[in-house]
Amino acid sequence: MDNQYIIYSAPKKARVWGRGQFTIPAEIREKLNISDGTILSVFRVGKAILAVPETPQVIELAREVEHKLAAGELGVETLLAELREGRHAYEIEED
Repeated sequence: MDNQYIIYSAPKKARVWGRGQFTIPAEIREKLNISDGTILSVFRVGKAILAVPETPQVIELAREVEHKLAAGELGVETLLAELREGRHAYEIEED
């Protein structure tokens, strides 16, 4: 998430049906940009279920490159050379 804070919403109800499926309420889907085909990472946290929309790695990598270019930490020539040589490492920051 891009937000630096957590926004809580009032609880919504969903009925579980065939094979453990349930419908995410429209209001939540809209606010989190969840649509058909969105992949969710699902976790058990104690007695709660946490479902987080997965951001494709390509988008995350593109954002990281964009920030490094803007901050002057990476030059276009260096980026292109590394891509041509295939010598690049991917790092994912843990929040």
